[in-house]
Amino acid sequence: MKRIIIVLCIIFILIASTNWYLQGKNESHAFTIQTELKRVKLSTLWIAVMNSIDMQNSTANLEWLHWLHLKASDGKIQILHLEFTGENAQGRSRIYHVNVNPSGFVTIYSQPIENIQHTVHPMRIFKELDKFGLENIGSNYTLDIDFEQGDLGFDSAYGELYLLKDGKLIPLEKVIFHVNTPICRILVCRETCEIWFVQNDLLKAEKVVFKNMSKELKVQ
Repeated sequence: MKRIIIVLCIIFILIASTNWYLQGKNESHAFTIQTELKRVKLSTLWIAVMNSIDMQNSTANLEWLHWLHLKASDGKIQILHLEFTGENAQGRSRIYHVNVNPSGFVTIYSQPIENIQHTVHPMRIFKELDKFGLENIGSNYTLDIDFEQGDLGFDSAYGELYLLKDGKLIPLEKVIFHVNTPICRILVCRETCEIWFVQNDLLKAEKVVFKNMSKELKVQ
């Protein structure tokens, strides 16, 4: 009987230790936000996310592929998926998955990650989109953001190009990159699709030609 009690105690300790380990490896959080486009701000969402998780804000880094997918219809967010990486209070790297449903219910799931491709802090892109206003994009659209690097060429003959700066869209004719660091591409699709760039990335371009201008101009 004594041996049975000892064995049961050992099993209980192992189960408790396993649960603690799994909880340390994988974490989840939840809260709610507004989903009306005229009321929601991505920067406000980011602050709410930071208040809900154990992560050092300065280490936040947007994920390499499809870090943000947003679908809007009837003036409301229907789907929002966000991925980013960062270090927790113990300095361990984690990847975070944020999902928002049409009711505004936000769930956050995270797990450890080893290899990180450094891109940009989320707030730098969110502030630019907030200045323009999600409601000003339209009432029905999809917005996807990811990163690319290498030899890249974009021409307005194959789809409208814009510089997103200070809450305005400035038309571009052509952009050429030869970069070994990621640049952010914002793809906005309504009836047709457009590509938006932010100013910091255009500064990395080898050539930038603004629309309706015959010569190349430097982005200030």
